[in-house]
Amino acid sequence: MKRQTGFTLVELVIVIAVLGILAGLAIPYFMEAREEAAKKECLANRTQIMRMFYALQASNYNGTLVGFLAEVVKEPNDNKYFNFVPKCADNGTYSVSNEKVVCSIAEHNEANVSDDASVIDNITNDFQEFLDKYGAMTDQQLKDLGWWPTYASGALVKTNDGFREAYYKEKGKWPSGVDLNGNTIYFKFHLTADGSFLTYANGNGDFKNSGDWGTNYIYDSAAKKWYYSPQGTNLGGISNSVDKGGKTEAQIIDKIKNEGWEEVTLTGNTFSK
Repeated sequence: MKRQTGFTLVELVIVIAVLGILAGLAIPYFMEAREEAAKKECLANRTQIMRMFYALQASNYNGTLVGFLAEVVKEPNDNKYFNFVPKCADNGTYSVSNEKVVCSIAEHNEANVSDDASVIDNITNDFQEFLDKYGAMTDQQLKDLGWWPTYASGALVKTNDGFREAYYKEKGKWPSGVDLNGNTIYFKFHLTADGSFLTYANGNGDFKNSGDWGTNYIYDSAAKKWYYSPQGTNLGGISNSVDKGGKTEAQIIDKIKNEGWEEVTLTGNTFSK
């Protein structure tokens, strides 16, 4: 009698049934993993768009987030900011809502774009780089620039006003934002007695050699918090010289806290309570 080879019908049915069960268990996990990966890719793209926008704002970019988004997602990729077109893996479309880039697929917005790329980080880094660069220059190097400010005596002004005027002349403008009332506000710096600087903001977009120290918004760089007072204060009377009783950034922050300044939030370049 010839020996039978291969699978019997019963064995095939059992194998097919087992494969069906395994597929039934694996496919949902696979789909869930794919959806999660698409969400993460979408979030990463939207975060990159916001970070680039914040960085441009710190460099005095005048465009809006709506206009910037339209430029970077345009096909074909001919923008100067990304070497790819940032887009949703599930073919969702991007738009702007509450000063954030959102996806048309609602589930992708469950994880919001992080604010850890706040424009203030870029602004303060820019201030520090400027102060480090020009503070290290010799008097002759500064004179060779041609625009470094001088008093009537011709002496270089390595002071608050001197650095601020130099910054304004090199950059052409102050970094800007939006205050609690929807008005344009400008970020500036004040040298302090410990050799660092205090970031503050007011509504004057020009440079003034004096009288431009009034502010309702002061930044605590150690705590990464902004403080606001409707009465405000004048930093002009606070010397940045230790031997003249100047105050450190921490002492200035303690002073305004004791005066009842309230904490406010800076999202991107816009203040809110």
